[in-house]
This record gives sequence, structure tokens and C-alpha cells, in this order.
Amino acid sequence: MTHDKQTRCINVDWLEVYCLEPLDQTPLDADYFRRKGYLVKEREYGTRVYNQMFEILDNNLNPIMEVRRDPASGDSSFSGLVPESCHLRLPNWVLYQGNPVRTMMEFLVQHNYIFKRIFRLDIALDFEYFDSGDKPADFVRRYLRGKFRKINQCNLTAHGEDNWKIHSWNSLSWGARTSMISTKLYNKTKELEEGKTKKPYIRTAWMEAGLIDNPMTCEKMKEDGKMHKVDIWRLEFSMKSSLNGYIDYEMQNRKRVEKQRIPHTLSSYDTKDKLWQRYQDLVYHYFRFKHAEYVDLTQVYHGGVLESVHSHYEKPLKRKDRCRDKRLFYFDNEHDFLTLSQCPPDAKRNREDDILERRLRMYRDQHIERDIRQACDVILQNIDLHKLVNYSPEHLTKEARALQITLARKLNGDVRDAAVILNEIKKMLEEESMY
Repeated sequence: MTHDKQTRCINVDWLEVYCLEPLDQTPLDADYFRRKGYLVKEREYGTRVYNQMFEILDNNLNPIMEVRRDPASGDSSFSGLVPESCHLRLPNWVLYQGNPVRTMMEFLVQHNYIFKRIFRLDIALDFEYFDSGDKPADFVRRYLRGKFRKINQCNLTAHGEDNWKIHSWNSLSWGARTSMISTKLYNKTKELEEGKTKKPYIRTAWMEAGLIDNPMTCEKMKEDGKMHKVDIWRLEFSMKSSLNGYIDYEMQNRKRVEKQRIPHTLSSYDTKDKLWQRYQDLVYHYFRFKHAEYVDLTQVYHGGVLESVHSHYEKPLKRKDRCRDKRLFYFDNEHDFLTLSQCPPDAKRNREDDILERRLRMYRDQHIERDIRQACDVILQNIDLHKLVNYSPEHLTKEARALQITLARKLNGDVRDAAVILNEIKKMLEEESMY
């Protein structure tokens, strides 16, 4: 089974830069940004490296930029920093709207920061299946059983569950601590479910991309109209460079490691096409696999005696370059990728609402009286509406209403893409507000 056309989301998931403050103007501290009209939230204490840390907020008190500045003096472990050194980072929710790289570039220019290098940049691709048709969970299981061998980045860390009811792997990471580039494949749905925050902007991205139909439950509608839970996996590359303007790609040729230095600046990632091109390069270098194939021998000599080989584990492995590729992605122009223009900020879980919803559903299911069941449904619909507000940009009620109607139509059998339905509903609501 192959999936000729997979709908996926590709996004920057971490963006942090190292800069210098300009020498010829006032320090760019919290008071500076307050004078510029920004809302600022300071932390009472700094970090191991910097004495000051603060967040710049939007009008809804959502963080839009994190600033760390004023390096600690007298610590030799942080040599190389100067008094003007600082780090700037975009909060995670900001990365899922508009063009985050351009947002960072414009902020640096606006306040005269001297850009030195990208400190950390993560690029993530979310999907349900590989192009080959492999389910990520099945591929991970077969890989750990030795069915495939990875090219480059052989340092592996695996996480999973091993108890009486379940034995599964949900995360694989490759790359040494000293490597500029690390690779991670993991079950993003599971991470979001177990995380401290909901990150509704990610689930909203999945819905608009067509990966799921219900952002609250991570369910998708089958062809028979029934909803089922899906696992969305993420293949993520994290790049950290100590070089100004460059990053090293490492290629392992037998026992030798060859390095190729490539440009690594903000302008290398400031369009969707550039981001996608670099992602393909990363997959080619750091997510390539071979079938574990063995020398075709039925008998081997051992101690001068011809003996039978009973298992492939007793046979020597073929050289990597002679083994078949295990191709997982088929990159071409037919794939659909999505970058949201608007996304909601982060939202913490409301445990009380979750408990109330669970008990209401239980109470409704225990009664057959129509009035009681209808009353429960009304309250549950209101809870869903408040939840959907968290999945709409800037917590706008109109956006939440549009999402609610879109979700209802999908659940009632509308086969169109969620993005198409959502735009139609938004236009309808906009027209209604004019009268």
C-alpha cells in the first residue's frame, strides 16, 4: 500500500538567534521596550548565562518575543560572550502563524540588533503515513528489530512503553550531543495528550491541513462516515550552530566522517519554498535507511569444515551501498503543505472543565428521559464552544463559531477540505455582521 499524495504540515517549531545590541544607543532592556509602547513581563531572576530575561507581550498579554540579555560575568564556561550579547526567541505559538522567520528578521531590523547567527532552528513535518504506506509505529518497531539500517547519525535513543498490556515505541532520536544537527521521529499526538499545555494551534493546523477532522479529539472521519482516532507523527530536525552564517552537514563514509559547510542564515529559511527545500536536504542526509540484507550463502566454512547456516543472523551483512534503499518519502510537486496565516496562542488545560464534561456525558448516558438528555447536550455544546475559542486566533468568538460550524459539517458528512468549509463559513458570518 502506498499513499501517492499525503497532506502534511511543515513548520518551524523553534527559532532562537544570537545577536549583539547596538553600541551607539541605549541598552535594549525591558525599560527600552516599555518606552517603545510594548507590554513587557520581566522574570525576577535570569538564567545561567544572562542576568536579565523578559517577554514582550501583545495586547492580549500573549508572549510574542523572549529576550535574554546582560551576560553574567566571570564565568569561563561562557567565554566568547561580550557585554552586548543577547538571545532572542519566538514563542512556540507565534511560529505557527504567518512567516515566523520574517517576523524575527523584521524585529531585528526595527530595533537595530546586530545578527550574528541562528542559535537553534527546528523544522518539523507532521503526517499520518509515510509515502511508502508504512505506518510510523510499524516502521519504528521493524527498525528496532534490525530490519533496516540507518545511514549517518548512528547514535540512537529510543523511548516507549513496556508494561503488561502494551509494548510500544513512541520516540526515536539520532545524533550525538556535539552534532550540529539532530533528528527525532515521534508520536506528536501522544505528546500533546500528555503535555502540560494543549497547544491548540498545532491541532488547528492539522485540521486545516486535512490530517484530522476534530481538533479536540484528534479524530478523522472514515469513508463510512465513522470517526476514528489517528496518530500524527512528527519528523523533526534540530539545528544548532556555533558558526556565524554556516552549519556543518556530516556524511559518514565507512569510518570517515566528511563535513560539508552550507549557508545557515535567516534568509535561507524566509520563504515556504526555501524551508521545504532545506527540509528535503535534511531528509536526504539524516533520514535515509537501507534494508538489512545478508550475503546470499546457504553454507559457510567454519574452522575448515563446511557447515550449514541456520539463520540470517549467522550470515554476514552486505555492505550498505549494496543493500536496497528503504524509501519512506517521495518528494515531488504534488504534495500539499500548509503554513497557517493565523493561529491561536497556547492554552493550559482546564482540569475542572474536563471533569465536568466527563461527568455530564456519564450522567446523560445513564438516563433515557429526553428532557434530561437534551439539557445535558446543551451544556456540552456550550463547553465545546468555549473549547473551540482556544482553537481560534486571538480567542475570537466569531472564529470559534466558524470552527464549530465547520466541525459540525465535517461530522455530518461534508467531504470537502476543512479549509474550504472554514473559509465559506467565515465569509457567511462576515456578511451576516454587515446587516
